[in-house]
Amino acid sequence: MDHTVNCPGCGRPVTIPQGLDACFCTYCGARVERPQQTEPATALDTAALAKNLRDLVEKDRPLSRQFGRTTYEGLFREHQGHLAPHMESLESALPAGEGREALIGAVADAWLDELEALWRRTARGRTVTPYYLDQHLVAIYTIPALRDLPQSCGEELARALQARWVARWPKNPIGLGSYQTVSEGFRKRLCFITTAVCRQQGKGDDCYELTAFRRFRDRELLATAEGAALVEEYYRLAPAIVASVEFCADSAAVYDRIYRDYLLPCLGRIEAGDAAGCRDKYVEMVRDLERTYLPQ
Repeated sequence: MDHTVNCPGCGRPVTIPQGLDACFCTYCGARVERPQQTEPATALDTAALAKNLRDLVEKDRPLSRQFGRTTYEGLFREHQGHLAPHMESLESALPAGEGREALIGAVADAWLDELEALWRRTARGRTVTPYYLDQHLVAIYTIPALRDLPQSCGEELARALQARWVARWPKNPIGLGSYQTVSEGFRKRLCFITTAVCRQQGKGDDCYELTAFRRFRDRELLATAEGAALVEEYYRLAPAIVASVEFCADSAAVYDRIYRDYLLPCLGRIEAGDAAGCRDKYVEMVRDLERTYLPQ
């Protein structure tokens, strides 16, 4: 169809005939181009998207049971691949300016509504709280995966989801984690339980507790084959435990409990020369934390 636009040269109306992308103004001779037609944004079906994201959490929850140093990268990329098409669709449906933040928030709220409805099925009249497998998946995989995607809506949705989760379930918080934070903890073996506890208390790497436990490890545990096996198992489990505490719990409260219930008793036994007692208490701590924070 014909299209009338104002001439960029003289401002007079110029009609571009059907089938032409441009013509010349008969008044001033300037070239006048037909405006580019932009495809309208896809309408955002918040309810349908939220259901799809809920189904994805339910489908991928077994990934949490496989969380570990050697498995995380592959599982993370698998989950991110499942999320990517949904974020591509979301980005295409979002406006660039006004209204974008509200729509992102609506998606986050609808997603959490769907998860809560999912957990209500098995609550059997009890207060609905997050199912830990799903909490772990969202904190360790979903939020980092959203933040690692190329679409801007990934970071925006991750932040909205985390903030709204904490507001709804303050006793079951999740953190705003990233793929780099979790994977670097595994690669560098920096995140160990005692180190995390002492860091929470503002103590340095050469504090009394860390020095005592390292001496105990080197002189007592590594001196026997059984002790060396315990140390290796600890190195395998501890970074995953710490990552789960950091992003799936009130970490300050957890670290206070670990210090009170396990590390102080272990220190007392070291100081008393009770190496076997310290070893047994430390093993008890790792087993307790494994059961509590690593999905079984």
